Amino acid sequence: MSGHLKNIVKKIISENQGSLTLDEIIISVKNLPEYQRTKIDSLKPTIKKVYQELKKDKEKDYIIKIKEQNEKNKEIIEEEEEKLLIPYEIILKDYLDKKIDGTEVFEKNLYNDFEKNKIIYSKRSIIAFINAAFDDKNKEFKELYNKDPLKISIKSTGSFISDKFQLVRSIYTVNKNIYPPNTSIRMISKYLTYIKERSSWDTQLKSYKIIEGSEEGKEVKCIVHSWLKSPMFLVSERDLVDKRYEFYHEGRFYSCQSSVNDDYYPLQDNVIRINDILFIEELYEENDNIILKAITQMDTKVNLPQAVVNVTLSNKLLDFFNGLSKAMNKDYKEGKLIFEDNNGNIINNIN
Repeated sequence: MSGHLKNIVKKIISENQGSLTLDEIIISVKNLPEYQRTKIDSLKPTIKKVYQELKKDKEKDYIIKIKEQNEKNKEIIEEEEEKLLIPYEIILKDYLDKKIDGTEVFEKNLYNDFEKNKIIYSKRSIIAFINAAFDDKNKEFKELYNKDPLKISIKSTGSFISDKFQLVRSIYTVNKNIYPPNTSIRMISKYLTYIKERSSWDTQLKSYKIIEGSEEGKEVKCIVHSWLKSPMFLVSERDLVDKRYEFYHEGRFYSCQSSVNDDYYPLQDNVIRINDILFIEELYEENDNIILKAITQMDTKVNLPQAVVNVTLSNKLLDFFNGLSKAMNKDYKEGKLIFEDNNGNIINNIN
């Protein structure tokens, strides 16, 4: 192959920023004074080979750039999740397991004003946050209530999203025999969060509906509107509009909810819109126990002393969990309980 011809072809391609076709390059070479008397058939093989080599090099460069961009995007996600380190520093960093999917699960327009530029929701960050909150090294929570089966602790300085409202950590631990036999984590999770099941027994709900998305599949992603009855005397009814994400990881169920901005869904007359700043649950089975952990931060818009709110909180949580198990046992006795394994497959109940 002529080194001179190869350099000429490279120069023509470079000057035209790779926009010429093979035939156009051949014509450009043939128009050069030094090649006007050369038969075109003798030029074609050399020009074609140079053209193909340069095309392959260009494709390789493109692939490398794509890989570099993907790595850059991955780094951006990880950098965003580092913002979770603000409250728990090294504790939380230890739980940012890179084996867990770090892909963002919500569109940015669904992030509320509290969350913007402060948090990114992914499986990895959700699991990391609740693990760090319940780490024994974490001394930021002070015990509020401790009587089996419920423990509640609070962090009065709030979270990295907002320092205006206390952060609540709760853990509810019961023997699995309080639920019907062969009850799976998935079955409990559906009664805990799914619209149909939850609405059938939760007396605190006045209305509960999906306004966007669905509950189909192993991973749930939707927008829900909840209308709550008054939690205590002389307090108005409340409502909230949350983005909701649920998934399973290593046999454990995780649920994450937080409010979207008020303009996403119309306000109602005589109903006060509250904000779910941070709400993450983890449900799993361990040593014949069913364990439900939750980390919660809310602006409930209640103008009452915090001590009064805290006492009401513990009573309401106990009522809620009792209602959950009673509802499942009632449906079991009436033959309405649908038995599923954790993959969502229908199973037969064997007593």
